[in-house]
Amino acid sequence: MNLTEIKILDPKNILNVLLSIIPISFIAGNLIINLNLLSIILFTSIFYGRNLISLKFLLIDKIIIFLFFFIFFVGLTNSFNLYENILNFEENIILKKSLFFFKYLIFYFCIRTLVENNIFNFKFFFVSSSFCVLFVSLDLIYQLIFGKDIFGYERIDHKLSGPFGDEQIAGGYLQRFSFFLFFLFFVLDKKIEKKFLYFVLISLFLVTSFAVLISGNRVPFVMYLLSWFFLFLLEKRIRKYFLPFLILSFTFVILIFLNVDQVRNNVTNFYSMLHQMVNFFPQLFENNANLNFPNVYIKELYSGLVTWKINPIFGGGIESFNINCSKLVKTCASHPHNYYLEILSEIGLLGLLMVSLIFLFVFYIAIFKKFIDESLFQNNNYISPFAIMFLIEIFPIKFSGSFFTTGNSTYIFFIIAVILGLYRKQQLN
Repeated sequence: MNLTEIKILDPKNILNVLLSIIPISFIAGNLIINLNLLSIILFTSIFYGRNLISLKFLLIDKIIIFLFFFIFFVGLTNSFNLYENILNFEENIILKKSLFFFKYLIFYFCIRTLVENNIFNFKFFFVSSSFCVLFVSLDLIYQLIFGKDIFGYERIDHKLSGPFGDEQIAGGYLQRFSFFLFFLFFVLDKKIEKKFLYFVLISLFLVTSFAVLISGNRVPFVMYLLSWFFLFLLEKRIRKYFLPFLILSFTFVILIFLNVDQVRNNVTNFYSMLHQMVNFFPQLFENNANLNFPNVYIKELYSGLVTWKINPIFGGGIESFNINCSKLVKTCASHPHNYYLEILSEIGLLGLLMVSLIFLFVFYIAIFKKFIDESLFQNNNYISPFAIMFLIEIFPIKFSGSFFTTGNSTYIFFIIAVILGLYRKQQLN
């Protein structure tokens, strides 16, 4: 019997299993993310290599390719100034990271190929994401009640980590993947009674909102609410539900704030941090090594600005932030906790220009053409959560992880590849 005749070993099914593992891998950690990413690249190349090679490049694809080679060029040139032996990857982390970063370029084209050729089963991916979101949400609630999650991980300070152990990123995970849960019912095309559907969606909203709130990840919670605001603002079909949603959200947050001490402490600390930032903001642009920073977030923003000034046009290369920052500021973090400041400091103004062009083009396709101009994707329920998540991911005024880390780079280029793949697929149809 031909192995490809067995459904489980069918190339399309193998790749969709790997694609469905993406939300699971973000729970399991960077090792699994990398293994899954490389598996997707490998099997796409083996099974659909011809489709991959014959992929027609858009203008934005050429800009993305140029960005990756620019990153490598910046890493290479900076390596000559910093290291005696630039090929010693144990020491030369800048060139090593710049070279290995090419895997996200290949990953991007693999995902685009799978989407354009109708290989990507979105329903399978939405089901997997929904399961993971519910699992993390319920595990956080379990940890709040019993002090430990189902794997035995204990809460850390005022934050809950759920299945992420000592990494306090549960809220960020839910913010990134929760919309796939809410769009699941529309993607499955099941006829559900409206009253029952509203009850289910409201229940899911309350569960996930509560989970994000108790996680203690304050910025993800704000971004989570902001994503809902953008959805109501952009999606005309559900705009009439905005007022009930607003009343429900406000009442829910107030009740949790009054009854859960952990949430009240997190919200109070967050408000205090914002107040400090507003008062300190004018000093961020001063060249004063003796500034007294009221909190670590302000210090990281300041570190990003002063580090960028060392190499304003080309930047210092990926992973150079800590090296260059330590020349000007004591005890620097590994990155400035803002995508745009990190891009400026590591690949300079030219790098930021290319990234901005990519973001603007995807924004034009996913937001303007879908929701505002309404000339594309009108009968496509798949793109909506990807569009909203992309908008939140590139939102400039927020604290974030490093743009160049495994999880963030995988997520960003995955979202971009899906959106552009759907766009190209629409053009072909």
